[in-house]
Amino acid sequence: MTTRIFILHLFFFTFSLAVAQIDERPVDPWANEATKSLYAHLRNDVWGHYVMSGCQAEWNYNTNDAEKIYQAGGKYPLVNIFDFQHFDQSWINYRSDVAHSWHMAGGLVSFMWHIHMPLNALDEHQSDGEGFYSGADTPCRISPRNCATEGTLENRIFTKKLDGVASLLLLYQEQGIPILFRPLHEASGGWFWWANDGAEGFKQLWYYMFNYLADKGVHNLLWIWTSEVNDPTWYPGDRYVDIIARDGYPKDNNTHISQAADFHALRKAYPNKMLCLPECNSVPSWENMQRDGALWLYVAPWCGGGAFSNGNDSAFWTSFLNNEHILTR
Repeated sequence: MTTRIFILHLFFFTFSLAVAQIDERPVDPWANEATKSLYAHLRNDVWGHYVMSGCQAEWNYNTNDAEKIYQAGGKYPLVNIFDFQHFDQSWINYRSDVAHSWHMAGGLVSFMWHIHMPLNALDEHQSDGEGFYSGADTPCRISPRNCATEGTLENRIFTKKLDGVASLLLLYQEQGIPILFRPLHEASGGWFWWANDGAEGFKQLWYYMFNYLADKGVHNLLWIWTSEVNDPTWYPGDRYVDIIARDGYPKDNNTHISQAADFHALRKAYPNKMLCLPECNSVPSWENMQRDGALWLYVAPWCGGGAFSNGNDSAFWTSFLNNEHILTR
């Protein structure tokens, strides 16, 4: 047996052991059949064997980047990551057929959520406007702990937003769409309002959202928590998280590196969870991920030009999407 073949056998044997460690079922005990089936497929068939290609919507509810990637590389990425950021604005309709069409074409649907809240929580009429950054020139000083505490103004505002998103998730659930759901991302970074009360306040908000949506009958979600790698106190716990994410923007951003250091640190910290890279600059190549033993569940560049910067040119997309180990729509 040649050295290269031996290394490949050892690599896939090691990943087979890693699959056995992964939790066998979703954390929502009432997850519907479509969601349980997706989780089983990701765990048993994808994790450690393939990498799913992904991309962002342009901050809301569209497949703009996916269409551009298709034009560049000849195939669609598999995971389209929408954003609920503008769900309550009149200029966009999240009840339109965009997610359903993507699902019916064989794609996987994911949602993140940049949650807009009043900049001044004591202003019932929100005359100061809304935002989600905590460190901006006009920071959002909303309290996550109060958002999760019934009887507070913040809770009334927050649950109204949850109700709006829940109604959309229930629509997608009726349409048979399981969703990779990544709310409250990058919390320990400190730049979003959901970090304002520290780790304990953040976790309280996570539990509140998890339970609120379940009580509304939403059972088509796989819950994704985003780690900044060295932030275990911010982790909501194994009972509330299906998949661990890392948003990675390394300075060496033009070489399609695997981001293996972060991958292996997270594998060590959370051995029973799959890992994904839903935001990055330079998309990791299969060759680098395979060499480094860092097969993310899926990888996706950030939007707003990110899909075609940092070395993500047409030549890269053509090679990446046509690799037999990269899953496309």
